[in-house]
Amino acid sequence: MKALVREAAAADIARHRALQEGAEAFRRFFSSHADEFAAAFPDDEPPAKSEGRVA
Repeated sequence: MKALVREAAAADIARHRALQEGAEAFRRFFSSHADEFAAAFPDDEPPAKSEGRVA
């Protein structure tokens, strides 16, 4: 039983680490291509600060 718990914990740690590394790789890719994403998907861009709503 102890071995099963250790294996499960080790697998969870490895999975978590892989997810963190994947997320960081995605953030780096997105940051380096932010202008291209903005041009390709203008409707998904947040409004500029000067374009805020008027109360």
